[in-house]
Amino acid sequence: MDTITHAQVGGPPHDWRGLIVIDLATGSPVGEVIEVNTAEGWLQRYVTDESGSVVSDGDGAKRERVEGDFEIRRP
Repeated sequence: MDTITHAQVGGPPHDWRGLIVIDLATGSPVGEVIEVNTAEGWLQRYVTDESGSVVSDGDGAKRERVEGDFEIRRP
């Protein structure tokens, strides 16, 4: 199977549902990811509060860009 280097909600890839993004620095999955590019080393995700709820910024769900070393895995 080919390595996935870019994924976003709604695709690509067409089978994006269920993909898991791993932060390779911690080995932990990253939640609430909207888009990720492992070749460029960044992801965009929804910001969550301490209870895990998505934070609103007044115009909708607040987003943040995170830079790092990530891997996209199929379940």
